[in-house]
Amino acid sequence: MTAPSRSGQAGEAPAPGQEDQAGQQARARGERAAGGRKGAPGGVLGPGETVVWLWRRLRRMSTALWLLFALAAASLIATFVPQEPVIPTTVADWREGVEGPGPEVAAAFDALGLFDVYGSWWFIAVVVLLFVSLTGCLIPRWKAFAVQVRRPPVAGRNLDRLSHRREIATDRSPEEALTAAERVLRRHRFRRRRVAPDEASVAGSGTGSARSRIAAERGHWREGGSLLFHTSFYVLLAGVIGGHALGFFGQVNVVEGDAFTDTRIAYDRAEPGALFGADSHRGFTVRLDEFDVRFAPNQVPSEFVSSVTVLEEGEEVHEDEVRVNDRLEYAGMNLYQMRWGYAPELRVRSGDEPLYEDHLMLREEDTGAWTGVAKVAVGDPQIALEVLLIPDFGVTDDGEVVNRGPEAENPRLFGNLWVGDLGFERALPAAEFDREGGERLATVELEPGSTQQLLGDDLVLDFDGVAHWSGFQVAHQPGRGVLLFAAALLLAGLVPSLYAYRRRLWVDVHPSGQGSAVRVAGVAQQRGERFADEFERVGRELEDALAGEPRASSDARMGPAGEDSSEPRPWGDESIGPDESSEEADARR
Repeated sequence: MTAPSRSGQAGEAPAPGQEDQAGQQARARGERAAGGRKGAPGGVLGPGETVVWLWRRLRRMSTALWLLFALAAASLIATFVPQEPVIPTTVADWREGVEGPGPEVAAAFDALGLFDVYGSWWFIAVVVLLFVSLTGCLIPRWKAFAVQVRRPPVAGRNLDRLSHRREIATDRSPEEALTAAERVLRRHRFRRRRVAPDEASVAGSGTGSARSRIAAERGHWREGGSLLFHTSFYVLLAGVIGGHALGFFGQVNVVEGDAFTDTRIAYDRAEPGALFGADSHRGFTVRLDEFDVRFAPNQVPSEFVSSVTVLEEGEEVHEDEVRVNDRLEYAGMNLYQMRWGYAPELRVRSGDEPLYEDHLMLREEDTGAWTGVAKVAVGDPQIALEVLLIPDFGVTDDGEVVNRGPEAENPRLFGNLWVGDLGFERALPAAEFDREGGERLATVELEPGSTQQLLGDDLVLDFDGVAHWSGFQVAHQPGRGVLLFAAALLLAGLVPSLYAYRRRLWVDVHPSGQGSAVRVAGVAQQRGERFADEFERVGRELEDALAGEPRASSDARMGPAGEDSSEPRPWGDESIGPDESSEEADARR
C-alpha cells in the first residue's frame, strides 16, 4: 500500500525496515492511545499506564452514571432486605430462620453486608468512587466552559462553503450596514464583536477591497445547562451523605398528658448520624396535651392531631398542633405525626402493693380490636397480662361479640393472665413472650372504672379508662436545604440542555458601487431545522433594516447543515464549538 505524498499524489512505498516520519508519528500516537509502553509485549499495560487508564475511565460521565445506578440498586436492596440498624429483631429472625428465606440465605446476606447496606464497605466504596468520578469529570469541563464563554466569537473563514447564507445589496455605507446588523443581532441576543478589516479580509473568501465583519454567537447555555444538570447530582450526593452523617432520626410514642425530652435514651428507636453525638441533642421537652382523631364514614381515620407544648428548663415556650404533613419545627428539630393508638390505664396490684401501673400502648389488629402485653413481673415467677380492647363493644342478636366502630364509645377490655417462664430475660418485645413456657391462669372482662380479681385475693386488675397515645418521628435534617438547592440546579440545567443550541452567525460587509454588499452566513451543530428558521428570520430582519433603497437581493440558502459535502466540519474555526485541545476534549468525555 502506498502512502500519499505531500502534494497529494500517491508516493512510493518505503523500503523494508524503513518508515517515514509521518508513519512513525502515527504509530506512536496509536501506541499512546492503546496505553502501551515501550518494551511491553503485546501492548501489556505497565503500572503507570494502568493507573492513567483507570483514571480516564473513572472520570467519564458514563462511569459516574453507572455508579449512580449501583447506588440506586443498593437502595432497592435495602428496601426489600431488613436493615439491622432499623429493625434488628426482624434481622435476628431471618438469621434464625424464623422468618425470611432461611438461615443459609441469611448467612450469605450477612457475608455480603446486605443487612446493613448503607454501612457496608462496598456501599461506601461506591459512594467514594462516585464523588471522585464526578469531581474528575466536572472540574475540567467547568474550566473548559469558562474558557469557552470568555473567548470572543471567531472571525470565521470560508463563508461561501456554509449552507446557510444570504447576500444583500444595499445603498447604505459599510459602516451603516454594520451598525444595522449589530442592532438586529442584539435583538436576537447574540454575543457580537467587530472583526478588524485586515482580519476580515484574510478570513474572507475573496481579496481586493477591505472587508468589515461582525462575528456573533449564541447558545453557550447548552453546555452550561448540561454542566449544571450533572453538577446537581454532585450536590445531591453531598446533601444526602452530609445529611445522614450530621442528621438524626428518632421515634417515640407518648400518651396524653405525658412528655418526652430530646435525649438519646428517650427514644424508642434512634438512628443518629455518624457525626451526631449525644451532646448534639437540644434537650427540650415536648408534652402531649391532647390528641384528637376524626374518622371518615368508612371508619378510616381522616385526620389526627396532636396538641403539644414545648418546654425549656420547665418553662413553656411554644404551643402548636402537629398533623400529618404539617410538622412542628423547633431548635433545628422537626416533629412529625406518624401514628396513634389507644392506651388503657391499667393497674395490677397484690393487695395494696402495685406490681404494674401504667398506660399500656396497644396496636390495632385487622379486626379493629387493639392488643398488647404488659410485663407485670419479670422475676420468679414471671407474670404477663395479655390485653384485648374493643373500642365500641357490641353483641349481636346471635350473641356474637362485635366492634361497632373505631371510636372508643363503649370500650371493653379483655385480659389473660400468664404465669411461668415467659422468657422475659431475653431482649424481645413483651408481645413475643414464650407462651409455651407459661400457663394461662385467668381471663377477665372489664369496663372503664371497674376492678377484677385475677387470682383470688392475690392479684387485682383495675381498668381506670382509655387514653390515646401519639407516635412521633423526630428528625434533624441538615441536608434538606442542600437537596432543595440540588433540585433547583437540576431543573435549571435540564431546560437549557434540552432546548438551547449553539450557533454562530457572520455578517460580512464590503463596499460595492455606491453602496455595500452584505453577506450573512451561519452554522449550528444541533437543531438544524430550528436554526434554519432562525436564520431566515434574522436574514429578513437584516434585509428590512438595510432597506433604504436596496438594489438587489439574493437568497442562496440551502438545506440544513450537513447535507452538502463541502460543509465545513463541525468544531473548526468556522464551526459552532470551542477550539479544544486534546486534553480538554478528553476531559469532556
